Amino acid sequence: MEESMPEPLPSPRDRPASQDAFTEEVLRDGAFARLMRFHTGGDLAPASRPRALLVAPLSGVNPRLMYDMVADLAGETDLHLLEWRDAAEVPAACGGFGLAHCLSQVLEAIQDLGEEVDLIGLCQSALPALAATALLASSRTLHKPRSLVLIGGKIDPRTNPTPGDRFATGHSLDWFRQNAITAVGPGRPGAGRPVYARATQEKVLWSYLNRHLADGCDILAKMLHDDGLDPAEHPFLPSLGALIDVPAEFFLDVIGTVYHARALPQGRMTWFDLPVDTSAVRDTALLTIEGGRDDIAGPGQCRVAHDLCPGIPQDRRGHRLLPGAGHFDLFHGTVWREQVRPVVSEFLHQRL
Repeated sequence: MEESMPEPLPSPRDRPASQDAFTEEVLRDGAFARLMRFHTGGDLAPASRPRALLVAPLSGVNPRLMYDMVADLAGETDLHLLEWRDAAEVPAACGGFGLAHCLSQVLEAIQDLGEEVDLIGLCQSALPALAATALLASSRTLHKPRSLVLIGGKIDPRTNPTPGDRFATGHSLDWFRQNAITAVGPGRPGAGRPVYARATQEKVLWSYLNRHLADGCDILAKMLHDDGLDPAEHPFLPSLGALIDVPAEFFLDVIGTVYHARALPQGRMTWFDLPVDTSAVRDTALLTIEGGRDDIAGPGQCRVAHDLCPGIPQDRRGHRLLPGAGHFDLFHGTVWREQVRPVVSEFLHQRL
């Protein structure tokens, strides 16, 4: 396995992404998710850009926290974003939304975009992106991603576990059902829907922030100096705190499937009873990127995707570990712009 990528080529853009205005187009507007396309006046003609599908994490993080990543990729790719709605805004009559439904949305978005799609999974969305790629690899008729880029992803949480991983594996599913799940209150469209609510997430976030104040990781640095592209209009800390409610079914599925069962790395994950076989992936190139100081997805948790996809040729895979990078550095601020984005850009353009 390639342990590192070649030195990245210079970015095809020579000015900050924030100087390139982009507009959003809604391609598909569903109850739980939206598929967006971004149009820019960037330097590259659309025909010469990779067609990328970025899957937002469904972890309570507001999509606006991804501004740096979206702004940069919109100037270098024909960028599409699959983003998730605040579950408190989805009427209870729309039913539940679990991990299998999330995976269905990823599969549908790939088919919407057709051939030669570069799929990018960020943080929590890395596992659904890998699982979707595995399912499509077994199909003779459906479109498969040309490449798969996983950034700070939690594929196997028992590899170098973080404090959050140990907490999740150390408590039963019933404990989470009783202590983390509440119903949306009256006055919201989703009234009565069970969710992992923003108010509950805020308590977890404050505990996490207090730990960062003690160890001086990337959030503390961003609190002292916001190194984002546009800290005035898209400040990091308020965006981090602008949480959204997560469907209870999805949250509990993640606890049970990802943390307790380790279903994907153990080869036991299914999608509506169809096996998810990562060893079937052969034609999709794979790049993984990790932060050495990531205390959400510990180093090694994302890289394990290479072990799960042995059929990918060595010359179509790459891995980059950034020793000093924290979790949020991987998609926001200076580390993203100077160390992550060039590697992603080169990997995608090599596929053209």
